[in-house]
Amino acid sequence: MKRILRFAAALVLISALLTADLTLASAAGGFMKKAEMLAVKNHIESDAGISQYIPVQGACTDGTHAYFAMTSDGGNTVTILKYNMSTWELADKQSFSNVGHANDITYNPDKGWLVIVKNKPYYNRVAILNAKTLEVIRDVTLKEEIYSIAYNSKRKQYVVGISGSYDFALLNESFKTVKKFKGENTGYTRQGCDCDDNYIYFPQSGGNNLLAVYDYSGNLAAKIPLTDNKEIENLFHVGSSFYTSLYYYGSYVYRLGFSSSTKITYPVKYDPNGGSGEMKPTYVHYGESTPLRKNTFTRVGYHFGGWIAERESDGKRIGYKLGSKKFEWLSEKEIYNDFYYKDEQTIATTVRFGGVKLRAMWIADRYEVNFDSGEGDGYIPSVSVGYDEKHIIPESTFIKDGFVFDGFTARRDYDGRVYGYRAASNKPEWLDEKDAEVEYVFEPGDTFERLTYAGRVTMTAHFKFAYTFSENGQTLFEYSGVDNKVRIPDNGGALSVIEENAIADNDEMTELCIPASVREIRQDAIVNCPRIRELFFLGSLPDNLDDRFMERCGNSRVYRVIDDHAVWIGFYSSPQSLPLLRMKADALDRSLKR
Repeated sequence: MKRILRFAAALVLISALLTADLTLASAAGGFMKKAEMLAVKNHIESDAGISQYIPVQGACTDGTHAYFAMTSDGGNTVTILKYNMSTWELADKQSFSNVGHANDITYNPDKGWLVIVKNKPYYNRVAILNAKTLEVIRDVTLKEEIYSIAYNSKRKQYVVGISGSYDFALLNESFKTVKKFKGENTGYTRQGCDCDDNYIYFPQSGGNNLLAVYDYSGNLAAKIPLTDNKEIENLFHVGSSFYTSLYYYGSYVYRLGFSSSTKITYPVKYDPNGGSGEMKPTYVHYGESTPLRKNTFTRVGYHFGGWIAERESDGKRIGYKLGSKKFEWLSEKEIYNDFYYKDEQTIATTVRFGGVKLRAMWIADRYEVNFDSGEGDGYIPSVSVGYDEKHIIPESTFIKDGFVFDGFTARRDYDGRVYGYRAASNKPEWLDEKDAEVEYVFEPGDTFERLTYAGRVTMTAHFKFAYTFSENGQTLFEYSGVDNKVRIPDNGGALSVIEENAIADNDEMTELCIPASVREIRQDAIVNCPRIRELFFLGSLPDNLDDRFMERCGNSRVYRVIDDHAVWIGFYSSPQSLPLLRMKADALDRSLKR
């Protein structure tokens, strides 16, 4: 009998949930399994005149009388028994041979009918009886094959369970299909159904039983475990009291009585939502103020920002519509802002069915990234970056004369560690400086995230020499700088040759100064530098100055520098202008020797 009591508790408490004044939901549905179960009528088989044990099949109520169907004669005969529910005395009975298995019954108060699901072998037929006289009125053939039926007078609709599936349908008063719904496949046996103005109930059996609860839009509102493994045959209610019979206890009728001492409890489930740790549920008695647990979840790079309530039955969340100050259960499309429960906030109410999951909401810790010019000059503003945010390294505006920007290295301010590689490793990490064989170099356009979750990171600019010389310093192979005014170093007088393409494709350079030590400037040594407008020779024009030493550079003023004084000697615009420049430069040099 203990298993039946658990079943009773579940069903009665469902009724209590349906009539509760619900406000803010903060917990999941659950039950303290304590309720009374009263046997209101024993041995129905005796009233039916059946000596052997036979289970009750369909059952229903008109609010005053209860109707039960029992099979006999090898299933060929069905007896309908009508009881006065105030005394549980037999008011009438009739036996029929044309109502099939009588798998379920419902009462239609609008017509005064009992509608019986024939089921085996007439799966798509129902028999209509006069509820007062128990006389058969007629049969109706349905579009659907069904195993259960219930009627809702307010909606003027029948609910039917579709045979061979977990699906169900709504029928109008003429038994025409209005809408079909897909039910969840629980793997359990389906027998009977019930409904009220808001919900549809399908009791299901197998292992531990459950009650599948749907709304009239076909959404699964709850799966309530019933903890009994005997097959449920029927389900009906009057007000807040539910009645049933089970296969094992089929000759008894039970009223499920709700005890005033029974407390409805709701376990609040905590979800780390990307964090780490475990938190036990909080059990809340409906209507009693209970604080949530203090958050113990942690997440690297984040701090706790509150709880978001999500209803497990349909995924709706507590929040606000656009322009509204009232929080309510909303779908993803409807919600504009979430409502956040504070840590250890007190709650007292819940949803009607199903669970509510409290998901931790995390706020990313932010850290500052500063940009240091190192040995150069300039300014790049610092940025604030969230732990999981991706940030792009900006273009460098730092400069150093004679040098070119060569990337950023990173140092974590709070412990001084540098971002780099251990020996024989290809994965960068934060290391003590002594352990970092090579520092990681960030280039403009690179992205980074999670560099730290506290404090500040400093990105320091590095520069490389803008000139590439031969090992002995005699030849300039390349200039890669971005200075506007460029004075080529003479390497202590060693530099004598400027190689082909040494200064090429430069859009920044406007002035170029050639040291006196240079004796040879080869063809195309200076090429495609369209902004060069002034060319200075610190000494005599080189002996080996190729007439095509400048190509695609436009017109340039050429100067001979004497005692830091620049003397203009003409324009270089093409190879044909070089002889005139050399003549003027030689004349100037001869005048200096006098």
